[in-house]
Amino acid sequence: MYELELERVTAEIKKRGAKRVLLQLPDGMRPFAFQIADYLRKATPVEVIISGDSCYGACDLASRQAKELGVDLLIHYGHASFITEAGIPVLYVEARIPIDVSKMVEAVLPSIQGWRSVGLTSTVQHTTQLREVAEALGKKGIKALIGEGAGETPEAGQVLGCSYSAATRLPEDVDGYIFIGGGRFHALGLALTTGKTVVVANPYNGIVTRFDEYELMQLAKKRMASINAAKEAKTIGVLVSSKPGQRDLAEAIVIAEKLGDREKTVFLIYVDEVRADQLNNFTEPEAFIETACPRIAIDGVSGIDRPILTASEARVLLGERTWEQTWGRGYLG
Repeated sequence: MYELELERVTAEIKKRGAKRVLLQLPDGMRPFAFQIADYLRKATPVEVIISGDSCYGACDLASRQAKELGVDLLIHYGHASFITEAGIPVLYVEARIPIDVSKMVEAVLPSIQGWRSVGLTSTVQHTTQLREVAEALGKKGIKALIGEGAGETPEAGQVLGCSYSAATRLPEDVDGYIFIGGGRFHALGLALTTGKTVVVANPYNGIVTRFDEYELMQLAKKRMASINAAKEAKTIGVLVSSKPGQRDLAEAIVIAEKLGDREKTVFLIYVDEVRADQLNNFTEPEAFIETACPRIAIDGVSGIDRPILTASEARVLLGERTWEQTWGRGYLG
């Protein structure tokens, strides 16, 4: 299913004369880890070590582990380049997945009836086929727009869990968006950021689903309830991520100091991965604020028994932003 680009990876190992490499894959690609490692060991004299830690995105680069292991190359599968200064050579393999465009478009059409224009987005696995999807939709009388890539999302139409600029950068307004990819993670972020209906076309199982205004309003109520509950907290834990692409100690310190000025007792908590079992062991904080990926607080972790806010929501708690200024466009920013 995935384009593993094993020949390119092998060529890079040989070119660098690498003796030891660290192989990092997201959860969805872990079933291929031994297959990839075995191929590389047979094709080169390299020692392959597989990372067993979390890999939630290109921001979750195993650079620290690579340095500790003394590897010559970190091979990161499933994402495009995000961290430019990792302190160690990194080879990114996007692991693209070809899709059946005509079949997907036919499956999507019933969910976008009445739409005259649509914005197209996807993860990096499918960006090379977005133009093809746009042409197929055009033949059905629907104008499909693809936002230009830039910065952390260099490919046109590409979205990340924390960046939807390819959607908000469209040259004109659209009736809604189509997201090509699996799961709810990116689609929910797209709906939060744009405030518009998002149709999810899952190329792996052929299922099409929608995030509409009702679902967004239900989420808005939950987020506002969390903010109101956190306002009553006297003791708050502010989380700082150790992940290189999510670490924002400066932001955490600023938030902590401002909360302290409002007579809150605040402590910084440094974590590699935000997990419910870890946070729930801290019994003193009545609420948490996380300064890592904003999606963690919204839908990334279940089972946390107290309110957990994003950095943007913390600004609402502090009175620096209104809810109206926060909800909708740029909510995850």
